[in-house]
Amino acid sequence: MKFRGAKRSIVHVDLTPMIDVTFMLLIFFLVTAQMAAHTRGEVRLPVQVGEPAAARDTGMLVMVRADGSLSVGEARVDAAQLTELARKTVASGMERPPVVRADRDAPAAALNLVARALQAGGIPSFQLATQHEAAP
Repeated sequence: MKFRGAKRSIVHVDLTPMIDVTFMLLIFFLVTAQMAAHTRGEVRLPVQVGEPAAARDTGMLVMVRADGSLSVGEARVDAAQLTELARKTVASGMERPPVVRADRDAPAAALNLVARALQAGGIPSFQLATQHEAAP
């Protein structure tokens, strides 16, 4: 059976919005990758066999530098400020334990200070970041 007058309509798809979204996502990921690199900081981690690190978002990242100074993010803090930040983190509903990135040349007293400050803020445990040993 033939239908007369049946016309095929041509659908034109405008790709401009999809290209715009793609470029916006590209810019977003480039910017966030740069910001993530700045929050890491330059520390030489201790070498130790441990469980493999999974790429995940940490709630709090505490860095202990070689001179014993402490920083959370880009801000340098002392023990009292770290305790207050720990209290705020617990109050906001902390899901993961904080990660401490201590330089391998940092004094052990600075790491003990971090542990005491976190415990005083209500955080009973933390994860210590290490670097994997090189394969022999």
